[in-house]
Amino acid sequence: MKKTIVEFIITLLILVMSLAIGGYVLHLLIERKGDIFGRNTQTTTQTSSTSKSKTAKTTSTKSTQADDYTGTMWIGDSRFVGMDKAVDITSTDRNFLVAKIGQGLPWFKNTALTSVKKIRSKNSALKTWRYVICLGVNDLKDIDNYIEEYKTLTAEDSKIELILVSVNPVKDYPSISNSQIEAFNEKLKDACDENGWYYIDTYTTLMDQGYKTTDGLHYDNDTYQTIYQGILDGLSDYESQKQKN
Repeated sequence: MKKTIVEFIITLLILVMSLAIGGYVLHLLIERKGDIFGRNTQTTTQTSSTSKSKTAKTTSTKSTQADDYTGTMWIGDSRFVGMDKAVDITSTDRNFLVAKIGQGLPWFKNTALTSVKKIRSKNSALKTWRYVICLGVNDLKDIDNYIEEYKTLTAEDSKIELILVSVNPVKDYPSISNSQIEAFNEKLKDACDENGWYYIDTYTTLMDQGYKTTDGLHYDNDTYQTIYQGILDGLSDYESQKQKN
């Protein structure tokens, strides 16, 4: 009788242990997708960039970025401030923004270029700099002085690739007319042709496609995205021309 009870207990223990081992093996098979030894296990690492939450922007299908040793400095007035809010200019690597509302040539010479130098010193690994500049709507009469300042800038620093964006149109704005802007842009383009700078004409794009302003001077988000896309396309063409040369 005692022998029978002992055999029953031993059999029961073996059964419990078998069930436990079977359950563990089944867990491994499910977790490791059929491979108990883990040979088929894969680890995927994802890297994501963090950016400010802003309105979704359009993206160019062309490559607008230069090599890993080139930075792009966006310099402008309130229109670049507004465009940044719409598209987040600095969300792309090696892109930097120096812009302020209501500014023109004096600010560019005395303040903006100082900020630019600080940014460049903090990013010394970047050896060449594209300056994407869109200034002039606040002081259209100073076009000749702008050109002279750009000449001085590029003469003093051979690492600068100057990319000048047209001043874009207004709509029924009391103190500025599109004819004045066109005269400014014409001289700016001529200066680019004469000095080897690159000119991006977003003014014509807006006049052809249409545009909306919020106050006659500044644009709605869709128009800012159109301008931004035009600049990206211009940068793509610029990089293509460099490769051909």
